[in-house]
Amino acid sequence: MDLVAVIEELRHRAKEMQLPDLRRFISNLKPHRSEIERYIHFTDARYARNLVFKCEDFECLVLCWRPGQRSPIHDHANSICAVYTLEGVLSADNYRKTANGHIRVDYSQDFKPGSVLSIQTTEIHQVSNLQDTADLISLHFYLGPLENSFLYSVQQPIHELYQRTYTRVFTLADGI
Repeated sequence: MDLVAVIEELRHRAKEMQLPDLRRFISNLKPHRSEIERYIHFTDARYARNLVFKCEDFECLVLCWRPGQRSPIHDHANSICAVYTLEGVLSADNYRKTANGHIRVDYSQDFKPGSVLSIQTTEIHQVSNLQDTADLISLHFYLGPLENSFLYSVQQPIHELYQRTYTRVFTLADGI
């Protein structure tokens, strides 16, 4: 299934999907780099969040990571997520809260091209490109759009609202 077909299907089914449904669905995605090429945009300062499509029920982004770039430690508020690794190795660290409110690493996992990471609403995690020289390109599907989530710190037992921005917004963001 290509990216356009996945977006079209999600337009009809996103409201009814639970995380296992989304994971199975995105596992069938077999995108060609040529259909993703126009959404690939890197920045040197931080990982790039390139919006492909957004509606009331979901959003799709192509995230581009240079070696060493990481997301902040964050949650997904009310959004579930499936991440398809297109190129490179995506490293995910999950955290859990301790009794005193601090967070600590719970487990880590690497995702190679073609693999799918699923993220539930209650997870606190960080995504990174920990490779020496290889770039990372990942496709992210958030049901509903990723809003009102929080940033966390391993140094203090606090969290604060995460104000995300898009690096680029493409025409499919207005609908297919």
